[in-house]
Amino acid sequence: MPDIPSTTEDASPAFLTEVLRVEGVIGPETAVAEIEHEPIGVGVGIVGQLARLHLRYQGEAAGAPGSVVLKIPSQFPENRAVGDHFKFYEREGRFYQEIAGKMPVRVPACYWNHIDPESGTFALVMEDLSNRVSISQIAGAGHDRAAQALGAIAGLHAAWWNSPTLDTLGWMPYLDDPINLSAGEQYRLAWPRFVELFGDALPPGSIALGERIQVAFEDLMRIGTSEAPTTVCHGDFRLDNLLFDDSIGDDGVAVVDWQIAYRGPAISDVAYFLCQSLEVPTRQAHEPALVRGWYDAVVERRGGEAGDELEGYPFDLVWEQYRRSALATTVYAVIPGGGMDPANDRGRELIATMGRRVFSAVVQLGAETLLP
Repeated sequence: MPDIPSTTEDASPAFLTEVLRVEGVIGPETAVAEIEHEPIGVGVGIVGQLARLHLRYQGEAAGAPGSVVLKIPSQFPENRAVGDHFKFYEREGRFYQEIAGKMPVRVPACYWNHIDPESGTFALVMEDLSNRVSISQIAGAGHDRAAQALGAIAGLHAAWWNSPTLDTLGWMPYLDDPINLSAGEQYRLAWPRFVELFGDALPPGSIALGERIQVAFEDLMRIGTSEAPTTVCHGDFRLDNLLFDDSIGDDGVAVVDWQIAYRGPAISDVAYFLCQSLEVPTRQAHEPALVRGWYDAVVERRGGEAGDELEGYPFDLVWEQYRRSALATTVYAVIPGGGMDPANDRGRELIATMGRRVFSAVVQLGAETLLP
């Protein structure tokens, strides 16, 4: 087995040659001769290191990728600790190992996948989808892009909707499993520092509401899970993790970064996306219609027609759960903001933007009335 590089810069031609040969991506007469390293995702992803590796070959290279993406754990100790605690690296490795090929949404092909929880080493070498359009989460999605994204994730949700196969995915926790509920304690530990660094960017009423959310966090997760059908959720469904190609049809949205995947209520993906990837006025103007559009897409993919309702899951309940899920998604801003290294100014701006948007959403939705 090749030695796993500790940083993406350490990835050598010999390392890439070995891993691409192991999976048959290149033959024994072909070698990677040179690599140009291009860091990506800095200030976008916080618990991993990513680089685009531009490859030049020696020998026959027909069909060999001209570039790949290497993903390994974060260099920052506090970020690495969070990734290890929640088993993010193992989750993503198992995702590509077991179910990536069964996804009804486009995901990068995985050329090499190393998972070793005992040694704490993890690495993915994946297809480079940089030919697609990426949109900065800080800029935010417009209505059409938001509808396109939610239509794509609806296909995932519908395919796994209450599937008996879910029980076989033991490596993927349920939303209310202890490992996910432990985010409540991390929320509480990160909260003082988050307020210190980002509190001034939050709308009026946010601090008092956040104090209540952190106390009730575990109950919010349990209630959301108990009232909704279970499916596979992406867990980090936000604009920075989406790549668009409008020249093709159903595969026009590619979804990357499956570290936080869990089994739980699909509406949690919807709330996270809308409350943190859209600017506040855009979300307010289109929120009910976008949630309804996602719901109709699930209905249609499960054999119904738009306007029908899912058995046992009426839209009135969906809307209530959307508001409650918005409360829980504040965790995505608080833990990185108060307990992790954002890496650079872009990372700090992203956390501030996510915090401002999600707390604006929960205040405007009147979601505090749903706190247990």
